[in-house]
Amino acid sequence: MAVIGDFHRNDFQNFVRDIRGKTAAIYFDNLALFLQTNGLGQRYDLLFLLAYGCAQYSPSDIQQLQNRLLNTRIVLIAGSLTEGERRTGMLPPDMIRCYWHQWETEVQPVFTSFCDRRYSAWGLPLTASEEERLLAIATTIEKTRYQSKNSPLQTAVIVADDAEMQALLLDWTMQKGYHAEAHRWVDFKFISEIIATSEILFDVISEDFAETLAIVQLLKKRSLSSTRLTVFYNSPRPDEFQQLTQAGATRIVSKPFFLP
Repeated sequence: MAVIGDFHRNDFQNFVRDIRGKTAAIYFDNLALFLQTNGLGQRYDLLFLLAYGCAQYSPSDIQQLQNRLLNTRIVLIAGSLTEGERRTGMLPPDMIRCYWHQWETEVQPVFTSFCDRRYSAWGLPLTASEEERLLAIATTIEKTRYQSKNSPLQTAVIVADDAEMQALLLDWTMQKGYHAEAHRWVDFKFISEIIATSEILFDVISEDFAETLAIVQLLKKRSLSSTRLTVFYNSPRPDEFQQLTQAGATRIVSKPFFLP
């Protein structure tokens, strides 16, 4: 897979996190650089084009990209400054397009199904109409929800010192069908046994990044290899994002945030 665009922007962090956690991809800062490389000789199952503003890419560059990659599914992830494109009618032609805030709620299930070689809207022919794609996306999401509902019960452990954050995450995980329990870190840190759970959600309140990094490493060390570790952090810098990922964080959610 290939990702083209400014993938360091906050709009695209949830998307980048999922891509890195699910599959291998190459990254290019801009489309012009990609078009100049020999990488176009490769075969890509998916190509993601990240657009943070209106008319960021010229029609000729997009046409050149489509001509060179005739058999590649191209998905445009539209950032927070692209909402006006639908009103101006300046939408890039012949590619799947979704907004950045739709990734977790609408697009991620389609991406996951595609990666797992299951039914996916992205498996439709390139000539499929917008109505056919929307219907297929809705079907994919419904199938994903049914499979989740009928799968074995998942568990979650919440580590949060703030009472409101505990309550928010408890409510959210229970709505998702998890059996969840919450702890304060000041109490939880003395637990020495392996944490047998599907998911750990850790809310960072310390302003000391070194301490936060050490906690993430400890949580990962004490958990199962299959446990997903989500870290809620106040606007992590790119270098902090990278260090937390290397320490074992599966997902990093920048605060303030919303939960789908």
